[in-house]
Amino acid sequence: MSKKIKIGFYTKFHKGSLNTPHNVIGDELYAESICRYLKKFDEVEDAQLYAANYKPGAKLDVMVYLNDTQPDLNWAFKHVLYMQNGYNSSSESVLKELRQNNYDGYAFVSNKLLSLHKKDGKQGIFIPFGVDLDTFRPQNFEKQYCFDVAYVGNDIKGEFRTKKYLMPAVKFNFGLFGNWPLTHPLHRYKFWKNWDIPAYVTKLNKISRGKLPQEKLPVLYSSSKININFTLQDCVDWDVITLRTFEVLACKGFLISDKVSIAEKLLEGCVVFTDGDNDLIEKIEYYLSHEKERGDISLNGYNYVIKNASVESRARELLNYLRGI
Repeated sequence: MSKKIKIGFYTKFHKGSLNTPHNVIGDELYAESICRYLKKFDEVEDAQLYAANYKPGAKLDVMVYLNDTQPDLNWAFKHVLYMQNGYNSSSESVLKELRQNNYDGYAFVSNKLLSLHKKDGKQGIFIPFGVDLDTFRPQNFEKQYCFDVAYVGNDIKGEFRTKKYLMPAVKFNFGLFGNWPLTHPLHRYKFWKNWDIPAYVTKLNKISRGKLPQEKLPVLYSSSKININFTLQDCVDWDVITLRTFEVLACKGFLISDKVSIAEKLLEGCVVFTDGDNDLIEKIEYYLSHEKERGDISLNGYNYVIKNASVESRARELLNYLRGI
């Protein structure tokens, strides 16, 4: 492609999650940040996020699909799958199913998954997550967000991982944000109205402070002494460094995270890694009482992200790939 191009991103979820009482859709925010930077490049005429409630009105040059969505040939001349979601089943099996849609290109946040894709004779590119450094940057402390430990999220990681990596924080001054409803889909049926909610959900529902305004997320990361990160097992299996990791570090926040091989390698000295349970409790206690070490590690993480993990650089890599397909 030599002319300026029009690029779309498509999410199967509705746009506007910031303005609802429900949890924010990460796909939406990430794509919007990529679009902001793409529109700064001379080669791009326009870049927009589309969704089920906001479809393109004219044919684009390229549509990038963020979820397991079948391409709509009326929307663009070229169609690219960007596998940046984790799945409860293996991403490898999901990818094999999605390839039946015959996308024109493939992008991955997992280099490991890309390697398997290439072994099958397919082409693609590795574009890991990148953080919007205009939004996520060090903030002045605000007293109401100066928790010992903080986490923003919901119950999508499942009972095993949530109990292992989140419940240990409950014994501390814990700033938990997100929706943890005491409901189950089966509650709509009279027979299942007394379906038991797991004890860990009841506990987290009780202490959760609800949905955090998005503009306060960098403040929370900067103000809390320790931030917690843990992810889907699928992301661990496929060596994915989550976007939350980079967002916390970009705010010069201190992070304790579950173990992902590539993260342990690239972020050594920038993040503290844990096996969860008692190991997490011990590390929280240690770093709460060692402020200088927290500061040194946080600074290492901040410097790493500034040099290596901006969304602007990811947008440039993606654009170069899209122009070549």
